Amino acid sequence: MEKFDCIVAGAGMGGFAAAIAASRAGAKVLLIDKLPSAGGTAVYAMTALLSGWPLPQRAGGIADELAQVLQQRNGLRWRSGNAAFDENIMQLAMLDMLRDAGVKTIFNALVIRVESVGKIIKNITVQTGTKELIFEAKNFVDATGDASLSVLAGADVITPPVDKSMTKTLMFKVNNVKNFDKESIARRFSEKLKTKKFPVVIQDRFMGTTLVRDDEAILNLTAVAGDAADPVQYNAMYEELLRQIPEVTAWLKREFPEFEDITVSKISPVLGVRCTRNIISRRQLTMADVRNPEPPEEIVSLCGSYIGGHYVKGFASPWSGSTGKMAVPYGAIRSCSFDNLLAAGRIIGIAPELVSAVRLNVSCMSSGQAAGIAAALNIPPYEKLRKELLRQNCLLSKQEL
Repeated sequence: MEKFDCIVAGAGMGGFAAAIAASRAGAKVLLIDKLPSAGGTAVYAMTALLSGWPLPQRAGGIADELAQVLQQRNGLRWRSGNAAFDENIMQLAMLDMLRDAGVKTIFNALVIRVESVGKIIKNITVQTGTKELIFEAKNFVDATGDASLSVLAGADVITPPVDKSMTKTLMFKVNNVKNFDKESIARRFSEKLKTKKFPVVIQDRFMGTTLVRDDEAILNLTAVAGDAADPVQYNAMYEELLRQIPEVTAWLKREFPEFEDITVSKISPVLGVRCTRNIISRRQLTMADVRNPEPPEEIVSLCGSYIGGHYVKGFASPWSGSTGKMAVPYGAIRSCSFDNLLAAGRIIGIAPELVSAVRLNVSCMSSGQAAGIAAALNIPPYEKLRKELLRQNCLLSKQEL
């Protein structure tokens, strides 16, 4: 049984940042993922925007480093406060950064068992093909996106009702786009909905962006509601969304000159899931925190500024709005069930209504970096954690909120 200081489950943005941060803080780190490589939803669900920046084009830490690497490789382009990226360049950039940090990676590895004693997780078992491998660690970071490591360990989690888990979508890429102007398209899209039926009933806002190339766009115009943690519902939703794409594409070609010559060049192989579960943490963030003008104590990361959106009855949810610059406290990334389990990304300890502020790619890297450092330092008192967060150039200052 191979032993590590820190095991990170999930190699999406949160797990990627957690693994690198833990290694830089001196830990021996293993990063595992059920997918064939690093990238998570950013690569495989084609969520081709680095969004959730707490300051203009700045988040501190690993998020800023990744953006710089992508720019150097011509794989990033800033668009209206967000950064569009090429997912193929993104994947290689993430793998290079993990290698350079000395992180051991195992992909195509699904966590199937978690062994614990009292409030301490001892080891995990992963399945790779027909083999089962057991790994032991001092501390664990759950960055799976659906809290699967936490659930398998028996940790307390929150499963929101479907109307608070947001819509599921299937991103698809089109080429031969002409004269893309998102503001103009969004305005005309809203006007057309009043007189011309759009194929997807709950899609009432234009969701799409051009990428690094002006003639290529990612569209997010498929939507459905359901429980993505249920495998039967997941498969049914994926098929339904897949069948929406030809009708949506034909409608766009008829109604918008910008899209009259488009062809679909790529469809995401996985469902776009925004929320399935959250851990119950030692400091659960709620709507009251959003309304409180004072930031929480023991800040470990800063997030984006918007909550709501992608509701199951239309884009705007009843709780939509701006949060200012939401801060994540140390307790929100710590499981209340286990002393050596941390969380990263959209599954941290929050009320389901707040998931939009923590689920975006940049926000996931921010909480992931904090979780990785905490795991490497054996979940220390906050002041020790804060010192290493600042050494790794994370944004924490209350003056920047």
